[in-house]
Amino acid sequence: MVESIDFENTTLLRDFNETQPIHEWSPFICDGPSHMPTFKVSLYLNNLRFNGYGSSKKKAKIDAIKNFKLFTLNHDNSKANHTVESDILVDKRKCTDDIENSLSKKLATEHQVPEHQVTGHQVTEHQTSAICILHEIFAGQTLVYEHEQSHGILETISVMVSGNKYIGYGKSKKEAKEIACRNALKSLYDAQPIDNKFKNQIEMLRTDYNDAKIIDHFARITDMVYQKLEFNQIKFKEYSVIASIIKMTKDDLRTAQVICLATGTKCLSGNYLSLSGESLHDCHAEILTRRCLLKFFYKELMESVKGLPSIFISDDKKCKFKLAEDIAFHLYINTAPCGEARVFSFCDTEHQLNRLNRGLLRSKIENGAGTVSVFGREVQTYDGVAQGERLVTMSCSDKLTRWNVLGLQGNLLSNFVKPIYLESISIGSIFNINHMKRTIYGRVENCIDKLPQDYKLQKPQLRGYGILPRRSVTQSPHCVNWIINEGIEIIKGSMGRTIENRLSRVCKTSLAKEYIKLCSATNNLSTLIENETNIFYDSLKNKNKNYVAAKNELLSTFKSLKLGTWVHKPEELKSFELNVGNTINKIDKIPL
Repeated sequence: MVESIDFENTTLLRDFNETQPIHEWSPFICDGPSHMPTFKVSLYLNNLRFNGYGSSKKKAKIDAIKNFKLFTLNHDNSKANHTVESDILVDKRKCTDDIENSLSKKLATEHQVPEHQVTGHQVTEHQTSAICILHEIFAGQTLVYEHEQSHGILETISVMVSGNKYIGYGKSKKEAKEIACRNALKSLYDAQPIDNKFKNQIEMLRTDYNDAKIIDHFARITDMVYQKLEFNQIKFKEYSVIASIIKMTKDDLRTAQVICLATGTKCLSGNYLSLSGESLHDCHAEILTRRCLLKFFYKELMESVKGLPSIFISDDKKCKFKLAEDIAFHLYINTAPCGEARVFSFCDTEHQLNRLNRGLLRSKIENGAGTVSVFGREVQTYDGVAQGERLVTMSCSDKLTRWNVLGLQGNLLSNFVKPIYLESISIGSIFNINHMKRTIYGRVENCIDKLPQDYKLQKPQLRGYGILPRRSVTQSPHCVNWIINEGIEIIKGSMGRTIENRLSRVCKTSLAKEYIKLCSATNNLSTLIENETNIFYDSLKNKNKNYVAAKNELLSTFKSLKLGTWVHKPEELKSFELNVGNTINKIDKIPL
């Protein structure tokens, strides 16, 4: 049964406040993805600490009070059942796997998910059982389940609700029963009003069962990685948007591995523009994550050059590499990307999908929230920004469209690998399949047809939850990025540099140096300008003619469809020099 706060629990909270006036509560900590939050709070009383967990702040407090009451009733058994610690022990306490496992067990109990599905590499079932919700809504009725005749390898179960039969198919009877109840809830939700108490839960259940399992699994493994990261201050750990890129082999969910992740919602302030490519312009989570993937690609290519295990293998053509067979990359974001993908209302109806402003290019605004149409601001100049004009950055939605034409690898790496595209995009909240399809590929699919060899319009699988996340009053100014085997980096979003005021490992200059190292290691300096120790960054970006042609075709398609003009950063920001000699001297050449 879905957990609810009954009258007894509400009285428990009120009575505790009356009988124990001298106590303190810690600040709430919210863990987990936005569609499955878990709140933690600590109650300090009589020099002891009692932890409480719950899917809401109130439930977490009640859980802590229950732990306190049980401790007072049975002091001898408290250590075996609850987390009770003195102030001294709190200071010495370290995070261990046991604590993570106990939290997972608690989550399993709260959401009624079997424990073995929360730990290890098992695929998580949906957090809320459709069977439980259906029985709670129709508590006075007897729901009749029947094992129907199967005409294939799948089990078939039906459920009779209010005289109507709903059928579900699954690999087991349990799964078929769950899907039958989901189908019943979907139909009933569309046909008649249902208690608001179940609105978000049913919205999640409306997502395809298999899609939901993938979203939940990606969300869980992303959160597991993030919760294990070590931060000096709790303020750095807070976030409202998190994104990750996940590597998977042969469409096997058990092989899913988080390669990189990032948090963030900030863009560079015009006061911190760098003429040397040393500042990150866009610190939104999904953009930072993709830049981290580029860093990962460079490392893997260097491993391949050295003959070490790598996701890349040497191609037949000299100095070219290809992605190992059956490897694919998937993007997870806990909420829809800013821009076109989230400019809709949950009250939208079908006839609104073709409104005139659909599909327009949109841009983020310096020091502002949300996005605006690019019309009226097609060009920005360095001196204009220096004099106070707001710095404009294209929306995450538009950049996702760009990745699905040009690939994740970007311009420079296109000299070494063919375009690498996303296999799927999973969204944790504010997802609408029609708007997402239009954003990612639909708005250009019938008009972009002159792409160079190896380039295409990728149509990744799209899945997500159409639920609203909790509204965030404040957004963290800090952005975290993490790369597997390389640790974390914390960025001050408005400055585009680390909190120590150093260059980020994923800024333009840093990644360009990785490219020069790769050119040297492969004896492929022909991609650089010959007989020069110093070259310009923009000249490097113009070397790959096919990539440039594909980019121009996409941008001209946007323009021809009257969707707007892509707003580039000021030209001065691209013409900085790179010292090739100093970079090459730091590494040894490795012949292929």
